[in-house]
Amino acid sequence: MRGVKRISVLLAAALLFGCCLLLLSPPTTAGPDATLYVYAVTPLRARALEQKIEESMPGVDVTVFGKLSDFKTALEANPPDAALSPRPVLASLNRTADLQGIKAGSDAEQYLLVATRPLAKEMLSSLRYGMVDLVERKSLPRFVAGLLGVNDAPEVQRVTKIEDLLQLLQFQTADAVLLPERFRSDFESKSKMTFTILSLSTAKVGLVAVTFLSERPSIENAIRKLPKHVLADLGVDEWK
Repeated sequence: MRGVKRISVLLAAALLFGCCLLLLSPPTTAGPDATLYVYAVTPLRARALEQKIEESMPGVDVTVFGKLSDFKTALEANPPDAALSPRPVLASLNRTADLQGIKAGSDAEQYLLVATRPLAKEMLSSLRYGMVDLVERKSLPRFVAGLLGVNDAPEVQRVTKIEDLLQLLQFQTADAVLLPERFRSDFESKSKMTFTILSLSTAKVGLVAVTFLSERPSIENAIRKLPKHVLADLGVDEWK
């Protein structure tokens, strides 16, 4: 009986010791299955969009960047498994569009020319423009010239948010701005100014696309399963 009691006491002590070790040990958590970087033209703040995407992609660590320069730097310094941004952004970074966003059957969206003064095509080369950054600073004037369908690269002021375009017009630091058509109603509702709006056949911009740097199967499945309301925030309704 003494031997049995001794063994019982030793087992109890060992169990207690093990429990103490578990309580004192720091918690361990499994790392994310994949990483996704995002840069998108949207009225949402970067953190708000990041939270919405991450909630819809369990196991994926999502980082949304509010500035193109930060997005580019992060891609080079610490490459993710995948990156999502408008197609011109990927092209400017020499990345292929492995998964393309589609809206109403098209892989590009219409941009509008918005001003507070009359607009005519013959004056487009001489105006100052504002636009949310889609390519590197030195390349943006030539990119805008392509959207306008003119030969001469105009003066362009880059901004990071859609709401900044309105301020450019309010303070007359730009003669006109280039705005995605999907934001037209919201843009007009936020100001009492009267706008002149011109839709050019050349002003088409590639919608968001995804480039895969590694781990394509797992993260592609998660991206394809993004809910409709998140896709709408990104300006698309499906992938191809």
